[in-house]
Amino acid sequence: MSDSYDVVVVGGGLVGLSTALLLDAAVSQQLRIAIVEARPPALPSSGSLPDMSLRVSALSPASVSILESLGVWPTVVAQRVSPYSGMYVWHSSTPGSFDHVLEFSAAELGTRELGFIVENDLLRNALWKKALATPAIDILPPASPHSISISEDGAELVLSDASAVSARLLVAADGANSHLRELLNVHVEGGEYSQRGIVANIIAERPHQGIAYQRFLATGPVALLPLKGGRCSLVWSCADALADELLALDDAAFSSRLTEATEGVLGDLQCVAPRMAFPLAYAHADSYSGLRFALVGDAAHRVHPLAGQGVNLGFLDAAALAETLASNMPAQYADPGDPLILRRYARWRRRDNELTLSMMNLLHRVFAGNPGADDGRLAKIGGQGLALVNAIEPAKRAFAEHALGRAGDLPAVAKRQ
Repeated sequence: MSDSYDVVVVGGGLVGLSTALLLDAAVSQQLRIAIVEARPPALPSSGSLPDMSLRVSALSPASVSILESLGVWPTVVAQRVSPYSGMYVWHSSTPGSFDHVLEFSAAELGTRELGFIVENDLLRNALWKKALATPAIDILPPASPHSISISEDGAELVLSDASAVSARLLVAADGANSHLRELLNVHVEGGEYSQRGIVANIIAERPHQGIAYQRFLATGPVALLPLKGGRCSLVWSCADALADELLALDDAAFSSRLTEATEGVLGDLQCVAPRMAFPLAYAHADSYSGLRFALVGDAAHRVHPLAGQGVNLGFLDAAALAETLASNMPAQYADPGDPLILRRYARWRRRDNELTLSMMNLLHRVFAGNPGADDGRLAKIGGQGLALVNAIEPAKRAFAEHALGRAGDLPAVAKRQ
């Protein structure tokens, strides 16, 4: 016999945990919620911080507003968070020219900061602890989905440990390679970029002063994101062959190549941690919802990391799903798995996510296509476009509003008061 829940969220990452917490906070009737996660975090002992991790997220003010509403943001801020108040993006036709530049500053946009660089592990730990302390949320023993059966009355999910849970609503939040999405037979359109993102922690000769830097190269963008303590987080997106070459270098040679790639914008750079790389791809699910299920985060869409929008889109999905259920479930026994209600969520989020995915694919094509195919002409045009956008205030503000998470139809909880 299976345990019965109103909502089962599959995926205990940043978006899955936020979805469960937002549903608990938003829906007036108390929902019984379960979280299924195969690899729970190893929480540090009380009062200690884990080593600085390689994977970070650039959180928009909209995402921070969501986390503030859950009460987890102060916990994260008390650990390691780096606000950034400026962004410097450039494409150089010739080394050292800095001739095609796009600059953003928080001051000119009337906000305290453009965003925050946060270590994924620290944020996940804070969300996990919040979920553990929430009475209506059960975190099930580590397991993954094995099989599923869905009817008009509900869904039953059999897990890899042979246990089973039933729910009126299943939420797939288990990432880009979502197994639950596969069991639900939801088709995904997408492809590989034939690139990998190299991440590392970097010591810079000059202080970053809370500025994020990104240079567009013919093989992909290289970004230096400010971390607390003066370090930078590197995200270098490049073709597979170049990634292999860079990963094979020793730290000194890699640091030299990185300094050259960033044109010494922060002086000499030194790699201070092991490098890792992950493949880059794009994907978009044909449907965000159906009978008894909804998709959020990377399970629904996957975008290139060049603008750092992936996790921000996921937080907006989670908030939109919670708001949709809250506004359409006034009755005590309303059904969270009602496909008509879930369709409203799907329509809401699909529009904005399609726009972002299209923008990322366009930027990738312009700035990181095969330079041999067009003699670099697209990249040169793109570089000139950066300078043009920088000179046209309405266009520049439109770009900035999108990056800040202030564009589109936002959930109420994502709007900073």
